[in-house]
Amino acid sequence: MPLLTLTIAVEAIAGALLIGLLIGAQREAAGGEHHPGLRDFLVVSLVGGVCGILQNPWLDAAALLSVAAVFAVFHYEERKERTGITTELAAIGTFVLALLAASYQYSFAKPLAAGVAIVVAIFLEARQRLHTLLRETITEQEFNGTLAFVAVVLVIYPLLPAGFFGPYSFFSPQQVWKFVILISSISYLGYFFEKFLGEEKGLIYTSILGGLASTTAATLRFAKMSKQRPEEAIGLWRAFVVANTVQFPRTFLILAVTNQELALASAWPLAAMMATGMILAAILRHWPHKAVTQIAMQSGNPFTIGPALRFGLLFTAAVFITKAAMARFGPSALYGTSLVGGLVDVSTVIAPAADMLRSHTLSIGVAEAAVLLALVSNAVLKILVALPGTGLYILRVTGTFVLWTLVGGAVWWFTAKV
Repeated sequence: MPLLTLTIAVEAIAGALLIGLLIGAQREAAGGEHHPGLRDFLVVSLVGGVCGILQNPWLDAAALLSVAAVFAVFHYEERKERTGITTELAAIGTFVLALLAASYQYSFAKPLAAGVAIVVAIFLEARQRLHTLLRETITEQEFNGTLAFVAVVLVIYPLLPAGFFGPYSFFSPQQVWKFVILISSISYLGYFFEKFLGEEKGLIYTSILGGLASTTAATLRFAKMSKQRPEEAIGLWRAFVVANTVQFPRTFLILAVTNQELALASAWPLAAMMATGMILAAILRHWPHKAVTQIAMQSGNPFTIGPALRFGLLFTAAVFITKAAMARFGPSALYGTSLVGGLVDVSTVIAPAADMLRSHTLSIGVAEAAVLLALVSNAVLKILVALPGTGLYILRVTGTFVLWTLVGGAVWWFTAKV
């Protein structure tokens, strides 16, 4: 432990006062005459700083109790003018963070305390927005579903055994649950932003965010709208293109998380298909057509445990079929199982391909081709999903997927030859 010098003491007190300044300034701006302000928080942080320098646990405990008692008395005296104890809790947090910032024996103390103080100030500042979000925007069903899913993730995942089990070592509980978390998290990100930004920012933002939540749901939604609003056919086609273009960077993200070698090998075809979608969407934007009115994707909350468990079961079944077929017929069987797995999700192909790449039982070329075949199979599913739409919508959806397939296949063939 370094010796306490005047320079170290001054730096410790300065770090502690910075904590008081960050949180106290926010409380000063948010409060009125019945709220403690900047000066009060600076005094609290100064007390915490002195305690941090002296390194006496009994003094720390006595000072913390004193700060809590003073603010408790203040709250009691002003209870008719104020509701809540946010400021009192912020004062206790300020003392603790100031104590940490002044703990000179730890090199990480000051930056950690300052970082936490910034986060606390941000949450204090966002109090009204968070209140509106939780009370008025997020429904009770969405909140309960999200809470249940997060609880299951936090409780179940650490308890799951590592390793592979069953015939052909097809079942890895931790791997299955990782993919459930990954896919659900990506979908929830799209659902969350689509819910709060989509309708405000327009159809294209809605298409992007709806596609991030579920490209299949977006395709179906636009198909139904094509019959309801046939005069908006070009605009709906463009919305479909934008929503499904999201699938290519989404697939790359899953690949990058799972197996970087496979992600790099698949980067060029995925990038070419994404660029094709962007170019087609830009062309359709300038094509004379009636603008599409505002719509909501109405996606279901993906952070509910039922759909997550169903996806986990389908994922496990697809992995079993893939590994069993490859054990019986060799690596070339992955081509056929990719077409089956793509009907569930492209990730069902990525998982066994990544496992076999790590065990050197599969070549990178076969794995890359399998991912692209899964995308083709998934495209067939989208075409079937588009059947409720008009004949022209179905034709355009089919033509777009054929274009993507040709571009992706051509780039894959060219990169394989080079």
